[in-house]
Amino acid sequence: MRRNLLLLDLLLLALSGLGVWRFNEFRRERLADQASFLKRREAGVPAPVILMPPPVAPVAAGPYLQVAQQLLLSGDRNPSVILDVVPPKVMPALPRAYGAMDLGEGPRVVLAVTHTAPQRSYAVGEQVGEFKLLAITQAGVVFEWDGKQVAASYDDMRDLATPPVQSANAAATRAATAVPGAAPAGQPAGTAPKPAGVQTIAASPNTQGKPGSGTGFARGCQAGDTSPEGTISEGYRKVIQDMGFGKSCYWERVQ
Repeated sequence: MRRNLLLLDLLLLALSGLGVWRFNEFRRERLADQASFLKRREAGVPAPVILMPPPVAPVAAGPYLQVAQQLLLSGDRNPSVILDVVPPKVMPALPRAYGAMDLGEGPRVVLAVTHTAPQRSYAVGEQVGEFKLLAITQAGVVFEWDGKQVAASYDDMRDLATPPVQSANAAATRAATAVPGAAPAGQPAGTAPKPAGVQTIAASPNTQGKPGSGTGFARGCQAGDTSPEGTISEGYRKVIQDMGFGKSCYWERVQ
């Protein structure tokens, strides 16, 4: 019995020694593997080759010309484009100016659309043919035409053409000169011909030194009134202003 126990103890001691030896062997192998792994250098992997697609050509209108020409159901697909050029609008001639006045109710200017058109006075805001009167100054007027402002001086609008009456009188004078002793039509024979373009207006005694009709702050002058400037009559004073291309005559109330 005792001998068996001794054999068992020896067997256990041998197994324990074998286990310690095996453990040390395994530990040395693991350390060797770790050292080999740390010392090992791996070769670099080359980068993969990427094949890029060819660049896309830009879109040009040339290849689609045939499509545009053969699209019969569309009227705007016409290869022969015709551009309609609108000519610029031409501004007409400026109105003719014959005078300006201010009778206390704001400035007015005497204009005619053309040389042969009738004359009348215009105030600011009125339409003169294709022009709209915007302002009246001492140097000229300002019109509006086609949405644009047009400034014109009185010299630019002065009517320099010969009046029709003067042309007729000049023709009559030339006819009388061509035939000695002949008198113009409507003139008695033997009388001296009147100068061309001169019209004689007889002054009435009722118009001398008297203002025209009206009851406002200013009243117009009567035809044939030759009284001097500054004449006072019926509570009004006569005023004559030089407008540059003519004189303006009116009577203003004496304050």
